Amino acid sequence: MKTIKNQVLAGTRLDSQGERNPREVLESFCAMYAGKRMPMNQQHDLTLKSPGYIENLRVMPDKESPGDWSLVGDVFYDGDSLQAAMGGFSISFLEVIRRGESQDLFHVYLPYPHYKDSVLVDELFEDGFVSVGRWAKKAADPATVALIGGVIVFIIKPVWEDLYKTQIAPHIYRFFSTKFGKLREKKIDAQFVQYVQYNNYEIQVLLIPARGSEEKSFSIDATNQAMALVHQRLTTLPADAQMASKVYLQFDENENSYSIYRIEHKDGTLTENAQPGNQQDATR
Repeated sequence: MKTIKNQVLAGTRLDSQGERNPREVLESFCAMYAGKRMPMNQQHDLTLKSPGYIENLRVMPDKESPGDWSLVGDVFYDGDSLQAAMGGFSISFLEVIRRGESQDLFHVYLPYPHYKDSVLVDELFEDGFVSVGRWAKKAADPATVALIGGVIVFIIKPVWEDLYKTQIAPHIYRFFSTKFGKLREKKIDAQFVQYVQYNNYEIQVLLIPARGSEEKSFSIDATNQAMALVHQRLTTLPADAQMASKVYLQFDENENSYSIYRIEHKDGTLTENAQPGNQQDATR
């Protein structure tokens, strides 16, 4: 693998969106990936193959801008994949900007500039159901994708139960049948993250729908099938296997089902399929 040492990944300087990365956000990245790899993504598109990973993250004073700070790391990548896949480095983070007084079921994180649209924020917000935040993607041209986060944590047990189908999936379907139209009007796509707990680990399960068929992709049967697939994968891992931290699935409209195409492990290594549904995994 090729290496770029001491690469500046992000910083606290004013960006093209007229905003800054808080120093605390940079430090949280370091803490999150301390002692492990941070997989890279292409243009914030999680459906594309990872071009490499970053290690040894640290926050350092910005030598060219006194008073500012830089997030620095060592980049490892295969061949020419980095230049082909990326125009530069950037990071992203989530922040709730409107939260209800009652416990909500979902967080909707909007990309720039939509989190500044007070009308859209008001339309999406619903006390006890939806809180709204921003998905800050520090790139010149952030992808127009919203991230929907389910607040309820689903506990995976050794034997599959219909609890998800009866207790959680209906809420997801309600969200996409009643709220997603507001995002579609703004030409905003969506991805959904479900938090699950298995063997005392919290794992993020990311569901990427078929574009234009979000209601179908997030139907009760479709999301239940996705979680059953995750259940099957996690409960059949060898005892010495690295535990997953994130599991990525993509909906195939022709097959009318989800398939797992990437697993990010606790140590930052990846297991990736060449294509969604391809069972020939390659571990980085």
